[in-house]
Amino acid sequence: MKLLRNTLLETFVAVVDYGGFSDAQFALGITQSAISIRIRDLETALGYRVCERGRGGFRLTERGEIAFHKAKDIMRSARDFDAELLELRDVTTGDLRIGVADAVDTLKDLNLERSLKRFLDRPNDVQLEIVVASPTELTQQLITGELHVAIAPFRNQISELTYTELCHEEHRLFCGRDHPLFDLPDDKIDFDVISSYQICQRSYGMLVSPELQSTDPKAVVANMEAMATLIETGHFLGPLPVHFVESRLQNGKLRELAPDRLHWTSTFYLAIRSTNLHRRAVELFVGDVIQSCGSDIELNSAEIQDYNSGHQTPYTNACIEASNSS
Repeated sequence: MKLLRNTLLETFVAVVDYGGFSDAQFALGITQSAISIRIRDLETALGYRVCERGRGGFRLTERGEIAFHKAKDIMRSARDFDAELLELRDVTTGDLRIGVADAVDTLKDLNLERSLKRFLDRPNDVQLEIVVASPTELTQQLITGELHVAIAPFRNQISELTYTELCHEEHRLFCGRDHPLFDLPDDKIDFDVISSYQICQRSYGMLVSPELQSTDPKAVVANMEAMATLIETGHFLGPLPVHFVESRLQNGKLRELAPDRLHWTSTFYLAIRSTNLHRRAVELFVGDVIQSCGSDIELNSAEIQDYNSGHQTPYTNACIEASNSS
């Protein structure tokens, strides 16, 4: 049920999301001519064109780009409004927008699959949306309201959000089988040797120790798949989560370097805005995540708001056990 509804804005957003009238017609369940009429009516109401359409294809105008983002915000707020009112019927409804860091499906201590199953096993009328992004992007989307909950190794925590520690993730340094270090004996590999090769770095949350970081890296990635791919080329070293590389190690695609001297631990947190805790779906899911991670924290809105007012969990991004060896 949609208590607040604007079919013109809904049509406009769908057309942009699907890249044109043709694909949007199936999502909306109306003809292209009906879509054209709605877009024309929207432009008449606004007093300017929001998009160009025709033989040259579909594209937003400059004003249309601005209108699109504002329309998305309005529709998101309307869905949240609907959910808050409908939940008075004791029915879990509305949207649940979850953000996660990449490559968490094999992180056993997090067990996101179990958290989602717990949530979905309850009767509900919730529309789920899961976004994969970097911690920086997830933080921004939480602030703007695009997300309700986010799970990631948040290094830079801000006062506007509440953070609950969930689990830890172990990282090691790896090379590909075509790299010169792949067949070198362990006792020949030290910091000096490693630092003579290019290390692929992340665009967020640098894990490798300062001695190995370059001020001018030749490769920067925003996700684990890209990191693993570059490492497998044999041109780069790079840090990866141990759980993420198990199959690659078994297939002989990667080799761990200096395992006794180089390992890092990042901490995963659940982040949320306290205002979102009034949503039944959000509160239930957050509780499911914490329970699945084996935490002893009892979760309810009042406790989280009190926690947010003065007990923010300190961040311990990396426990680095690395020593220069010669």
